[in-house]
Amino acid sequence: MNIFIFGGTGDLASRKLLPALYRHFKAHRLSAHAKIVSIGSRAINSSEYQILVRENLEHHLNESEFDESVCSEFLKLISFLKIDFNKADTFKLLADNALDGSRNIYYLAVSPIFYKIIVDNLNLQKLIFSSSSIIVEKPIGRDHSSSVEINHALAQHFNEHQIFRIDHYLGKEAVQNLLALRFGNIIFEKIWSNIAIDHIQITVSETLGLENRGSYYDETGAIKDMLQNHLLQILCLVAMEPPTNINSESIRDEKLKVLRSLRPLEGNKNDQQVVVGQYKDGAINAQPKKAYVEEDGVNPNSMTETFVALKLWIDNWRWSGVPFFLRTGKRMSEKKSEIVVQFKSVPHNIFDSKIMQKDNQLIIRLQPEESIKLKIMIKKPSASGFYLQELPLDLLFEDYYKEDHLDAYERLLMDIIENKPSLFMRRDEVEEAWVYIDQLITSIHSSDINISKYNAGSWGPSSADLLIAGHEAKWNNEED
Repeated sequence: MNIFIFGGTGDLASRKLLPALYRHFKAHRLSAHAKIVSIGSRAINSSEYQILVRENLEHHLNESEFDESVCSEFLKLISFLKIDFNKADTFKLLADNALDGSRNIYYLAVSPIFYKIIVDNLNLQKLIFSSSSIIVEKPIGRDHSSSVEINHALAQHFNEHQIFRIDHYLGKEAVQNLLALRFGNIIFEKIWSNIAIDHIQITVSETLGLENRGSYYDETGAIKDMLQNHLLQILCLVAMEPPTNINSESIRDEKLKVLRSLRPLEGNKNDQQVVVGQYKDGAINAQPKKAYVEEDGVNPNSMTETFVALKLWIDNWRWSGVPFFLRTGKRMSEKKSEIVVQFKSVPHNIFDSKIMQKDNQLIIRLQPEESIKLKIMIKKPSASGFYLQELPLDLLFEDYYKEDHLDAYERLLMDIIENKPSLFMRRDEVEEAWVYIDQLITSIHSSDINISKYNAGSWGPSSADLLIAGHEAKWNNEED
């Protein structure tokens, strides 16, 4: 097996891909006969590149993970090739490594603008075989039309089953556990609908700013960078109907149905359905943070959103009348990704009216730790009287699965190696998501919805609180 990483000196390869491959090698999940060929434009040789890889592994791996002898053996798998993506003849350098009869995996850890030229040049040099696979990172395009162009370019040389479109959120154990939680436990599936659920919140908040991506982010924004992929994919897993089985096509079919059921924004109520914001200066953990427009690479007059909150509806029988509240933003109070399922009140409260009755809540935390918490009401021990108390039933995954716990990229890379596409997006999913996002962006622009400013280190604009308050609800801003 040969793994080719285009963008081998980039941030993704350094922080995620190579550490994940090292862990697989250390655990004997990656063969010592595999080849890892990193490809980039830097004028360095393989020995110099191996030194960089070693330094990055020491930096990004835990002290207990890094092993000098294992690293030395791992580095023997790795070589580096300097290739100009725009010059077809330089791709001849790959010919000695990309051999028919071996599994060739091409990972495009580069900007989508290079996807077409890379696959065209791979084909020109006859480096694509029936056993080959190609991996591309989100975002797949800037809008619906560009995503169609990219997918068409890939489809000219690869069959759909050879294309792996990565959204690393789908590699998280807690995200995958949504399928087990919903479809492996009848106690949840029977109430997973408008019968018992009042509303659902999906939050992906970051404390980080732009991390040297100012120019890219200023042309993209939170809607395209996060909502179009991460949040909509999580939404699909939360809202989808039971698949006929656990295979990739069944799961993707049901996710696609959710995307096709999303209700377009109502023209005269857009300001009640979506909030966009941009962070100004503030502080996080007592450390001052500058405003978005002061970040390197950002237009000082930029109106790019760094926050979006959205109230959306899924028009089908299961979810009729249940609002979904989605939000994501940078420079927020806490780094967390979670799903909050807010259940309805009991039909009739039999207890004293003075007793506070709280509604059940299921919180599925995706990061930083992966956990499931169910809040229920119990009787508080008391010498007299009958008092209710809310009690959380807490399951922290790492308490039970310390040894077997893989991070998202480890899991996804292993699925690619084993040719399992369930956790990857199909072409029609990606394009349908862009249909909704394009419509959303058009509605925002046509309605002249203003960018609301929020302090760095806060939970976003106050208008986002008003958005969910219209449903007599509040965002779950509990900090652990």
